Amino acid sequence: MLHRYSEVLNLPVICAGDGSKAGVVKDILFSIRDRKAKALLLEQKGLSARKRVVLLSKLLNLGGGAVIIDNRDCIEEMDSTAFKNAFGDDGSLIGTKVYSKAGDEVGVARDVIFDLHTGRIEGFEISDGLLQDVMKGRKLLPLLGKVELGREIAVVDTEAVEEMKETGGGLKNKLSGLQNDS
Repeated sequence: MLHRYSEVLNLPVICAGDGSKAGVVKDILFSIRDRKAKALLLEQKGLSARKRVVLLSKLLNLGGGAVIIDNRDCIEEMDSTAFKNAFGDDGSLIGTKVYSKAGDEVGVARDVIFDLHTGRIEGFEISDGLLQDVMKGRKLLPLLGKVELGREIAVVDTEAVEEMKETGGGLKNKLSGLQNDS
């Protein structure tokens, strides 16, 4: 099942064993090198410097309202050295500039679509700028073929750009929908 980065942030993490709330999702940890989501980073508790992480393999389910884990033992607490060893220096994919192999600027990644079971990053929601987002909505770019992901730039096959489709937002689509209804 595919999920959006933006829809997972701030979801409560619930323990199925006792129904308690174990935390809230603060971020998703992606491996740029492997092109996969690896874990959920939970909010800090108190003044602790340790990072609280749930590996995707430990999730029972991820729904629109909550992340479900078996129990609190699924949460790993890591100091900064252990965290860096496990997840490296991989950065966020949000804000990554996307170019085609033809050299055309496609836009900026504003959301990441990933598969919960495999962790595989399946696509980006692309922004062409605020005005274009408002007027036409954002576009969904499937990551087809060979994709090179870097810290700040992604290069995608031209065929992926050709498959890119509008996600249905924007004033233009809303106004055409109103005209079709009358």
